[in-house]
Formats: sequence, structure tokens, C-alpha cells
Amino acid sequence: MKGRRILLLLAVAVFLGAAWWAFGVPKTYFQLYERRNNTVVLEVPAEPGDQFRLEIEHSFEHVPWYEYYTVTDDLAFNLDTIAVAGYGAGIPAEMDVPTHIKDGLVWMEGINSRFEEFKWLTSSKYMKGLTLNGKEIFDFRTLPNASLIRGKMITKRGYFSIGGE
Repeated sequence: MKGRRILLLLAVAVFLGAAWWAFGVPKTYFQLYERRNNTVVLEVPAEPGDQFRLEIEHSFEHVPWYEYYTVTDDLAFNLDTIAVAGYGAGIPAEMDVPTHIKDGLVWMEGINSRFEEFKWLTSSKYMKGLTLNGKEIFDFRTLPNASLIRGKMITKRGYFSIGGE
């Protein structure tokens, strides 16, 4: 009888632990959605310390432009670095940050500019890709031109993402 009681208590503990893991543990995600109709176009796990890289083509000079962001502890985005293939109209040439040239790109580092979320009007020609920790997670050219996109960090409870932010 005592053995069955211990076994029953152990089974209940395992069940409760699994239920907490499945439905209660908070998990953070990066989400892109179309602002006109609130359609989610991307949702991937992401957490503080993760790094995003946005790749665009500067519309006038047609040069590559990269922006590097780190997810902050409070789930915002810190713009760390911009790398662009030259200076010209619209390119922040006089930022008071460490700047150097490497591999044909001008690197502006230590920018430390905070964004609570991203808001983009996409271009099917000039917006390229978005990477997370070095892996491409989205190609903006798959969207209709002039899509209104918002990118933000969200928290869901549980492995099975039951419940909202």
C-alpha cells in the first residue's frame, strides 16, 4: 500500500511538472506581422542576447547596407552596428562612433540606439533578408511590395504557446 502511494505521488509530480513545462513556462519569440491585417508572417524563438542582422540595398547608390541588433534583457532591440558600402545620401556619415573599413564596407560600431520594435514599409527590391544568430529566417522579397511590417519580441506561456503576451 505504501509503495503504491509513493508511486501515485511520483506520477502526480511528473504530470504536474510536464503540465508546467507544456503550458506554464514563459517562452520568448520574435514575431513579424503585417500591420494592415495583423497577419503573422514569421514567428521564431528568440531571447535576450540573440543577434539580428537586417540586409537592405540602399535605394539610391544600390550598395549593400547591414544593420546589427541585439535583443536586450527587457526584450527591446539595441542597434549595435551599421555596415554600408560607402557614404552618400541617407547614410549616417558623421556619427560619433568608432568607424573603420573592412571588406569594402564602412563599419560604424557602438551605436547603442534602442528600438522597442521594428516598423518597416517593405520594398520587394531593396529589402533583402533578416538573419537571427547568423541563420537567415526571413526574405522580405517574398512579401508584396509596400507591406507594412512590424517586428517585435513577444512572450507566450508554455511550450505549446497557449496564451498570449
